[in-house]
Amino acid sequence: AEPPLVFEPVTLESLRQEAGFQAVGAAQIAELDTLRAAHAAERTSVQKTQNAAIDKLIKGKSKDDIRNDANIKNSINDQTKQWTDMIARHRKEEWDMLRQHVQDSQDAMKALMLTVQAAQIKQLEDRHARDIKDLNAKQAKMSADTAKEVQNDKTLKTKNEKDRRLREKRQNNVKRFMEEKKQIGVKQGRAMEKLKLAHSKQIEEFSTDVQKLMDMYKIEEEAYKTQGKTEFYA
Repeated sequence: AEPPLVFEPVTLESLRQEAGFQAVGAAQIAELDTLRAAHAAERTSVQKTQNAAIDKLIKGKSKDDIRNDANIKNSINDQTKQWTDMIARHRKEEWDMLRQHVQDSQDAMKALMLTVQAAQIKQLEDRHARDIKDLNAKQAKMSADTAKEVQNDKTLKTKNEKDRRLREKRQNNVKRFMEEKKQIGVKQGRAMEKLKLAHSKQIEEFSTDVQKLMDMYKIEEEAYKTQGKTEFYA
């Protein structure tokens, strides 16, 4: 008999390794890289503009003049606010994208999970079909062997005796094989029930893991808003 089938659990991590998800992951990484590059370019541009504006204001002034110049102070305050708002927007855009990626991944992974699980169910059904086919072949061989054995039994003198013995043996064989078939069915039913229960648990755990990711980005965003700290560059 073949050893029992052992199925690898379908998890968030195992799905990430599937070829069907690799393309989704690669596209998301490229999209995030593009966003981060755009943010870096904007930060560089704003830095240059702000530096140039401050350089123009302080040109030819002493340190004391600079410290006491209201225009310079106002300009620095305005620039600090502009920079803080920009960094906050960058963070929000990145969090929004990451959340959307998780959502998109969830849809793609959920579909992939159901595909992998369906393949496991098909594998189990195929094993059951093979077991029944093997049993039928075994039954057919035994039937032929029994017929030959009865035919060659020298203690059976007449055709009626041989026919009666053959019927008895075949009835016993049928009873035996029906019991074996029933046991295979029970075994298959238990295996299928166990697999489907595991699949349900996997889907539940998958949804929990995805929600944890979504919550993580939300908590980071809320913590950042609550802090309300000013961003600046030196």
